[in-house]
Amino acid sequence: MRKVLLGTSAIIAAATFTAPALSAERLQLQLRGYHVGAIAFIDVDGASDANEINFGSDSEVHFRGAITLDNGLEVSFRAELELEDDGDVDGDPDNIDEVYVQFDGGFGRLQFGQNDGVMDQMHIAAPRIFQRHYANDTSMDPFRPYGLRNRINTFGEFSGDDIKLNYFTPQMNGLQVGVSYTPNPCKNDTGYAGCVFEEFARNYWEVAATWEVDVNNVEIGLSVGYGQGESDVSSVDEPTELTFGGEIGFGEFTFGGSYAIKETGKFNTEQDHWEVGGIYATGPWTFGLSYATADGDMNFNGVSNQEYASVLGGIRYTYGPGLAIGIGAQTLDYDEGSTEEDGFAIFIEHSIAF
Repeated sequence: MRKVLLGTSAIIAAATFTAPALSAERLQLQLRGYHVGAIAFIDVDGASDANEINFGSDSEVHFRGAITLDNGLEVSFRAELELEDDGDVDGDPDNIDEVYVQFDGGFGRLQFGQNDGVMDQMHIAAPRIFQRHYANDTSMDPFRPYGLRNRINTFGEFSGDDIKLNYFTPQMNGLQVGVSYTPNPCKNDTGYAGCVFEEFARNYWEVAATWEVDVNNVEIGLSVGYGQGESDVSSVDEPTELTFGGEIGFGEFTFGGSYAIKETGKFNTEQDHWEVGGIYATGPWTFGLSYATADGDMNFNGVSNQEYASVLGGIRYTYGPGLAIGIGAQTLDYDEGSTEEDGFAIFIEHSIAF
C-alpha cells in the first residue's frame, strides 16, 4: 500500500541548524524516470469517422540528487522533464513538470518550489494496476482525442504544481500531518511568479493528514485533506477542496477508495468525486478492477451539470526490474441532460521505470 514520507527518527532538529556542516563533495545528480507506451482500440459514440486504433506514450526524465551533511540534514533537488509535452500540440510550452528543493531531518520534511501540495502527495486512493491508465485522475485518457474526456479526480488538485512551500511532520505512531501554502495561482518563470494580480485562488492553504498502521499483518491507511484559497472577486466564492481516502491490504489483496468535494469558486458550483477499487497480486502477476464517478459542473462553465462514470480492469505482468506489460479495458459514460455519450477502450500498456 502507499507509504507516505518520513520515518520516526528522533530529535535531531535542534542540532540541524546549529552549525555549518560542509561536505567534501557537492550534491551529485542522477537520472531517473519512466516511459509508458500504449496501443488502444477505442470506440466512442458520435466518433464514427475517427480511426479506432490509436497509439500513445508518456515519458519523463527526472534529475534527482541528495546529500547528507555531517549534522544529519539531508538536502535534495528534483526536476522532472516531460518528453512528450509539445507546445505546438497542446498550446502549453511548459515542458517541466516539477522543480523543487527538499530538506529532511528530525524536524520533518520541507519542500520549496514547483511541486504538488500536501493534499495531492498524502492522498490515499484505490490501488492502481497500471502505470498511467486509471479510472480516477487518469494520465493517459484514451477517450480524450475523440472529444470525450474523463474528468474524475478525487485528489486535491487546485494548487497544481504552482510554486509553493510544503511541510510534513515526522511520522509518529502512524500519524503524519502536512501543510502547504501557495501565494499565487501559477508557476513562476525565471524569477518570481507573474500572476500577482490574479484575484481568484491566491493564498491557497492546504492541510492534510495520513494514518497508516499494520495490525496483525493487515495494513490500514486513512487520509484526509482540506484546501482553501481567497477570492477578492465580488459574488465569487472561495475555492475549496475536501478529500478522504482509505486503503486496506492483507495477503495478496488490497482494497481502497476515496472521495472528494470541490467548490469550483468561479461559478459557485460543487463537484462530487468518488472511487473504489481493488487488486490481487501474486508473484509477477497483478489483477485489478476499479470504478469511479463524478457529478457537478465538471466543465467549470457555470452552465450545466455533468455526470461521469468509468470502469477499468486489467492484468499486468512484471517481467523484469522496472519492466511491465499489461492489457486492460475501460468504459466511460457521460451524461449532461439529454446528451449521453459512451466510450469503450481496450489497451495494451508497456512501462519502463529507470
